[in-house]
Amino acid sequence: MSMFSSFDKDLKKADGCLHKAADMFFHPIGEDMFHKWDTKHPAFPGPKLTKVTLECKDPPPPPKKEEKKEEKKCECACPCIPCVPCPPPPPPPPPPPPPPPPKVEKCVCVPCVPCVSCCPPPPPPPPPPPPPPPPPPPPCPPKVECHSCCCPPVIIHHHHCCPAPCPPACPPPPPPPPPEPTCWRIYPCYKVIDKCKVEPTEWHPMMKDYTADKVWQLHVYLPDVGKDKVMVDICDGTVVVHGEGIFHTHCGMWPGHVEHCCDCTRKEPTPFVKQFKLPDKCKLKEAFVEFEKEVMVVRILRG
Repeated sequence: MSMFSSFDKDLKKADGCLHKAADMFFHPIGEDMFHKWDTKHPAFPGPKLTKVTLECKDPPPPPKKEEKKEEKKCECACPCIPCVPCPPPPPPPPPPPPPPPPKVEKCVCVPCVPCVSCCPPPPPPPPPPPPPPPPPPPPCPPKVECHSCCCPPVIIHHHHCCPAPCPPACPPPPPPPPPEPTCWRIYPCYKVIDKCKVEPTEWHPMMKDYTADKVWQLHVYLPDVGKDKVMVDICDGTVVVHGEGIFHTHCGMWPGHVEHCCDCTRKEPTPFVKQFKLPDKCKLKEAFVEFEKEVMVVRILRG
């Protein structure tokens, strides 16, 4: 038996709606929630042979569209006064009409007289304003004596006299070179020293100088004396030997004693100063000193 044997009866019960008839067929139990399910769809007509009125009950009303009103916000925000829509701006003023074209007067000519313009000639241009008078010459400045060696003489003008501008002064001459030193130490190191007064002592070690054509020498005998205890200076053409020597008290008093080296303990460190006058033509910058085996040799070349 076909499932659609009672189709006409079911369609009548469903008020001619195929959707409702299908729900009632597939859900025959009345307690089923889909037995009479309101689908809210338009009626679906059945075949023409059934002569069923194809209308659905209570068609849903069409939804109303709410018109949204656009609120115009006022640009002028006042905190105390409610916002009122601003009035529309006034329309722009119409452009001014163009100026009328200038009227050109036509010249009326007499037939027998040559044509002459009826318009008066244009007025002549006004004369230019006279130039301003020249400013009075400045007063002559007081005469200033310039001690520069480069200033030109005074220039005399036809209306007043003014000294010519003084050029910059000549650059100062370079400073003279420093004078050569007259006192310096040649032993134990070379350095420039200040000039000082020389006072020879009564005792000094045995010294002897030798003068030749090309050299001047000085021999100093210094037994038991360290090399750091003796100094040699050249000051104003003299050689000064000074320092601390060893005096043997058991060998007798000076000046007749002879320096020697012995093992006795009677030795007294004694300061001494001895000065020697140098001969002519000595090359003071070519002096050198040697100190070996208790003998110091000072050698200065001659020109």
